[in-house]
Amino acid sequence: MIEQRTVRGGASDHEGNHPMKSLILLLLLALSGAIVLGAISVIIGLLATGASIGNLEGALSKGTADAGFLKIVQAGSSIGMFVLPALLLGIAEKRQHTYLDFKAQVNPSLWFMVVAIMFFSAPIFEQAIKLNEQMRLPEALSGLENWMKAKEAEQQRLTDLLLSDTTYVGLLTSLIVVAVIAAIGEEFLFRGCVQGILTRWFKNPHMAIWITAVIFSAIHLQFYGFLPRMLLGALFGYLLFWGKSIWLPVLAHFINNATATVSAFYLKRQGKSLDELDFSQQIPDYLYFISFVLAVILLYQYYKTAIKQTRSYGKTLD
Repeated sequence: MIEQRTVRGGASDHEGNHPMKSLILLLLLALSGAIVLGAISVIIGLLATGASIGNLEGALSKGTADAGFLKIVQAGSSIGMFVLPALLLGIAEKRQHTYLDFKAQVNPSLWFMVVAIMFFSAPIFEQAIKLNEQMRLPEALSGLENWMKAKEAEQQRLTDLLLSDTTYVGLLTSLIVVAVIAAIGEEFLFRGCVQGILTRWFKNPHMAIWITAVIFSAIHLQFYGFLPRMLLGALFGYLLFWGKSIWLPVLAHFINNATATVSAFYLKRQGKSLDELDFSQQIPDYLYFISFVLAVILLYQYYKTAIKQTRSYGKTLD
């Protein structure tokens, strides 16, 4: 939960760390966690899969690395870079600020609204992906564009490897790594901590939500998916800001990642590539408008329900 009293007239920032100090501490924790847990997970992965460091780099570049190894490393890195730093920051600054309130009460209807919002907004994000993929930079920035395309291809190759196991056990482990751990870790760090810190800093939760969404999207280094990921980040931010519980955006994030993971799994079971993961050709144009309207209505209803809940607990929203 974002501590609203620090924004409004309760405890002020001079009583605790300045937001910049909190951000620096969070960054140091994230870097340390990524290095330590990343190294540990590599060792565990090598031992568990029988791979060797000597042929690891070549296997990664050729796209032949073991999927189990990648999942272990991905899980360890995510826990080290996202989950632990968020929890440790909460412990370090618990007397000044609350970043993750696991006891926040939630109106049960909000859970169902989150599921519905993610379902009806999916076609909108599909269109955002298509729009983003049409991005072209000026000739003077061709070097930058080539680098962006190379990073995109690299991320796509790693995703293909990560989801290459077409057994149901492979699907389960993919869901744990890509949907469960990623959703919890990224929401804890970005929405719980970064958004909370920026809200204290700017005294404007809406600015904090959008800046956090930009950072969230940029850190993935997938520039041809920047727009939809930024919009998703903003949506997750408002789900937290209005609903107060970090588990609401965690659920939304899980639904988004799990849907993509399951879809990719069944594509690969049919011998198809992830490039064919495109539902837009199966959806008539008029359904996009209906989807948009329903998503907006549901989001507004979520907002109204959350406000009623918030007022009943004596809190306020901007």
